[in-house]
Amino acid sequence: MSEGRRSFVVRYLGPLLPLSLAAYGIWVLFSGEYTYRPGRGNGTVTLLALDARLMGLFQLFLAVLVTALGVSGRKAWWCFRIGLAGAVLCLVVEGARQLMRIAVHA
Repeated sequence: MSEGRRSFVVRYLGPLLPLSLAAYGIWVLFSGEYTYRPGRGNGTVTLLALDARLMGLFQLFLAVLVTALGVSGRKAWWCFRIGLAGAVLCLVVEGARQLMRIAVHA
């Protein structure tokens, strides 16, 4: 395939991944609650307040990180740096909250 022509998947379906991650992150961020129901078993895990918002921020930064794969030049470098730094920061903060046992579960 020539360099100038991109396939249908790359051109039209490729941007849906970062958009869906961002939409999901915004939904969790504004709703303030996230419930995970595993496929097997009766238990559920519900994240409330700060923990759900950290998850929403993580999803947004993950969307920025995935966007870096689809752009080029300086935009790719900035998207990669911002997305990676934000995602790692959210994981570190949430991990610290889990280790200190101050995470909020319902």
